[in-house]
This record gives sequence, C-alpha cells and structure tokens, in this order.
Amino acid sequence: MLQENLHSQPRETPRRGQVGRVGVVFLFLMMMFGLALFWIYGTDTHHASRNSIWWTERGRNLIPPEATDITLRQDLLDHYATYTISESDLNKFLNQKFADEGETLDSFSERSPTAPSDVGKKIEPVGWVLTKDTVSYCYTASNGGTHCYYHDTNTGLTHQTSAYW
Repeated sequence: MLQENLHSQPRETPRRGQVGRVGVVFLFLMMMFGLALFWIYGTDTHHASRNSIWWTERGRNLIPPEATDITLRQDLLDHYATYTISESDLNKFLNQKFADEGETLDSFSERSPTAPSDVGKKIEPVGWVLTKDTVSYCYTASNGGTHCYYHDTNTGLTHQTSAYW
C-alpha cells in the first residue's frame, strides 16, 4: 500500500519552474535595458533652451546658453545638436569655452567658409545640409574631444558635432 501511494503522487519539478521564472525576469530586464538604450541613443530630444536639457553638465556645457530651439541626439561617445543662435553669441561662447588658460581666442577670425564643392552635402548622422552661407569652427577640448560648430550666417541655424574621449 505504501508503495502504491509513492507511485500515484505526481512528480514535482520545482527547479524547472524556478528556471522558467528566472528566464522570464531576465528577458523582461533585457527588453527594458534595450528600450532605455533606444530612448537615450536612438531618438532626438527637443528643447526650447539649454536650461531644459537633462543631460550631464559635460554635454550641456558645450551648447551655448543663448541657443534656442535645440534638437539633440546622443551617441555613446558623441552628441549632435542643431539650434538657432546669432553668430556674435556663438563667437562669444566659443571664445570663452575654447580659449587656452590665460589666452584670448578670436573665434571669428578662425572660422572657415564652406568649400564650394561641399555646398549641398550632408553632415551625418542628422543630415544637416551645408549651404554657401555655412562657416565652421572646430576646436579640441582639454580632454582630447573634438567639437565642430557649423553655422549658417544667413539663418543663424547651427549644427554641432561633439566627440568625447
């Protein structure tokens, strides 16, 4: 009789259920991680001014305080931005931001016009198109990162590419 009761009870596999639950939780966490990465790196964010940018100061302080109508895209080690700013405000910002300690920078005199052969070409990844009125400013920061600002002198539209190291 005892032997009959042993054989009639269903076999339990508690380990199988635990592994299944852990697998479902792991899959859920990986999906949330992937969605977070897509939200951070795969989408553009729009801001009325620099004050509403939620990024760390490292990225935010490379955008001039006077910039308006800002669109940002962040990459793992880079960020891209488009915004509107006057050239005089851009120059004032660049002079402060990229002057060597104890030196004076005159960014206006260092600007480079767009080569006629480059007019109409796109700057990736956001596809900003160079115009005949575009001038560029490129600087290397103290940490080795490269920061280029492409400014349309006619419209005030500026595209920024910043690479961190």
